[in-house]
Amino acid sequence: MRNALILALIAATGVSASAANVTDWGTLGPAGQDARAYTTAPGPVDDVYTFTLGDPSDVLSTANYYTATSLQGVNTLDLVGATLALYKGDYVGDTPATLVDSYAFGTSMTDHTFGGLAGGDYYFEVTGTAGTEGSDYYLDVVANSGSGPLPSVPEPANVALLLSSLGAFGLMARRKRS
Repeated sequence: MRNALILALIAATGVSASAANVTDWGTLGPAGQDARAYTTAPGPVDDVYTFTLGDPSDVLSTANYYTATSLQGVNTLDLVGATLALYKGDYVGDTPATLVDSYAFGTSMTDHTFGGLAGGDYYFEVTGTAGTEGSDYYLDVVANSGSGPLPSVPEPANVALLLSSLGAFGLMARRKRS
């Protein structure tokens, strides 16, 4: 009975066994976003970066983690099994997100393009296991929109000026003929 009560309390408060660190990037565009994250203790890494694509886009990403070696030749900073996954959907939404693609990254810069993405909500999830406190990674992301900037809408005063000019040319042409 007591265990059932504890489980019900945990479920009611929404506590999960592996809570992720979540960062909202807003709308991702050509200016891009980057992140450099450090671990505060050895163990699992689960960082989430949510964003929105306003237009169909290709998303280019670069990721790597850093390693340090002690004087005894032991890796003191490491991120084992480092993976970057892209999901379509809300991270906290009611509908489960769909995995778009993922890739493993290491100590050298790893580039990957997620091509042909539709506009909408997405999130990146960085996972791995930190060897020690201070293990860190770097992530750089840019969205190249498939469409250029929207054409501007003319101001009403500009339209009026254009129409009056055309009318003036019409009157001049008519007078010239007569």
